[in-house]
Amino acid sequence: DVGQHQMRTAQAYPLRGPRRWLTSGGLGTMGFGLPAAIGAALARPEATVLCFTGDGSLQMNIQELATAAEEGVNVKILLADNNALGLVRQQQELFYEGRLVASAYRRKVDFARIAEGFGVPAVDLDASEQPLRDLADALHAPGPCLIRVTVPAGANVYPMVPPGADNLQMIGGEPEPGDALHEDADDCDTHAEATGDRHVHA
Repeated sequence: DVGQHQMRTAQAYPLRGPRRWLTSGGLGTMGFGLPAAIGAALARPEATVLCFTGDGSLQMNIQELATAAEEGVNVKILLADNNALGLVRQQQELFYEGRLVASAYRRKVDFARIAEGFGVPAVDLDASEQPLRDLADALHAPGPCLIRVTVPAGANVYPMVPPGADNLQMIGGEPEPGDALHEDADDCDTHAEATGDRHVHA
């Protein structure tokens, strides 16, 4: 999908091998992730397909939860829910003097209930007493599942290139040793080894 979650995944998830990362790149096609993940799962039924998405992107094609349920595809939808259009908000904050327009929601959407309404099991890690165990259980269960976790709306992602600029003018740089990004990547390495690295990522 497209947004801050796409940037975080590209930076932190340990992809091992070719043809494992399905993305629309910089084309900005919000809503690409879930249909692409369903297609990948149909092409590779033996694999667990991870769809990293945000609340804005998921709403663009949320009806495809019905397809996931009907086809029983092994797609795990990892939803980073910041109750905002995170990358739009970040650009408004950085380049438009903090004038936030149509980038935050006034009401919170209960994505777990929506998924369950379509027949897709859901796990809300915020409400879990043992989130790591529940995450592992959800990833190993057959069939589709929505896994929701809250991300602070103000948690910006770097580096980024300002509108109209070139890559030499990017904001931010390499993370310092010991940053959470490196620690998360180490955790992902362990997870990939434990699950046999049979994941496809959309």
